[in-house]
Amino acid sequence: MGKFLEKNLIIILLTIIGYFLFSISSSLKESGRYDSDLRACAKMKAFMNDKESSKLFEQEAASITGIKVKFVGEYCKKLTLQNFF
Repeated sequence: MGKFLEKNLIIILLTIIGYFLFSISSSLKESGRYDSDLRACAKMKAFMNDKESSKLFEQEAASITGIKVKFVGEYCKKLTLQNFF
């Protein structure tokens, strides 16, 4: 067992490092998507009083988040409530 670890130590360490880098990469991807959705919702809410701009930014938020236009308002409400913690 000792010789096996001695000969393959570099491969084992590289495998462990690769696993952690992949984990960090996934976490950063999720965080980036969350921030993008939050930013789109903030733009949509900023122009809520102007009807023309409101519809435009609502469609933009729907395309960014991947949610249908009629559900994007509820999604943004849930997203902003999560952000208050």
